[in-house]
Amino acid sequence: MKTDAPQHGVAVAYGSHVLLSEPNREKPDELPVGIRVADEAGAPIGGIHACPDLHGEASSGNILAFACATGLLVVTDGDGTPAIRHLPYADSLPDGKTTTLIGGRGLQYFLGNYGADKVVLIDPTVESDAFRLISLPTRRVHFVVDPVRAKFAYVFTEDGQLHQLDVVKGEIANSLKLTEPYSMDGHWSEPRPRVAVAGDRIVVTDPLKGVLRLVDATSFEKTGDMAVEGKPFNIVSVGGSGQIHEGE
Repeated sequence: MKTDAPQHGVAVAYGSHVLLSEPNREKPDELPVGIRVADEAGAPIGGIHACPDLHGEASSGNILAFACATGLLVVTDGDGTPAIRHLPYADSLPDGKTTTLIGGRGLQYFLGNYGADKVVLIDPTVESDAFRLISLPTRRVHFVVDPVRAKFAYVFTEDGQLHQLDVVKGEIANSLKLTEPYSMDGHWSEPRPRVAVAGDRIVVTDPLKGVLRLVDATSFEKTGDMAVEGKPFNIVSVGGSGQIHEGE
């Protein structure tokens, strides 16, 4: 399975099909312009589903979404092949677009960036009022959803605060100061805090201090710090379950 040109794109398995980003043939160095559907053998099905400046994809339940300059491409189960529809940005939104998407866990929604100091909650199941814009006190650094407490997500902003976002009400429920300010000025790859949720604990990296900030997810109170070597930057929470085999 091969696309027409090298690209900053994506390939996502959806059931027995694969959704492939379509490169910009006229300007190969720019972002993809749409999505193609391929079957198990790699043969294309139908034409290109337009998604200019495609950047960002996520799944929530059985719904897959791609972020475009014009809105979202929403993918659901169809009659034998994936059903794809365009969900345009609401006219009430300011100029901007989503380039990072995260899918909700437990509740079906998407959380995306929108401008430097906002995030947007997206309900992919509706046509009107699908987008709820939430303003932040300062520019956004990182955001994640809570895989355990489905109604919450978390946004870290450059003033050193972690914000608990109520995705049902569409508002910031609580805020907690954790670090010194981290400016978003400068290169995108400079070490800045990242957030991860591990069970009942929220962990925020503080690279300039060389520590992990620990927060209780139930009370949303800081519970301690964990010193680490170097400058902790990206963080991922992993887990698993084992099986006990009893011998005779």
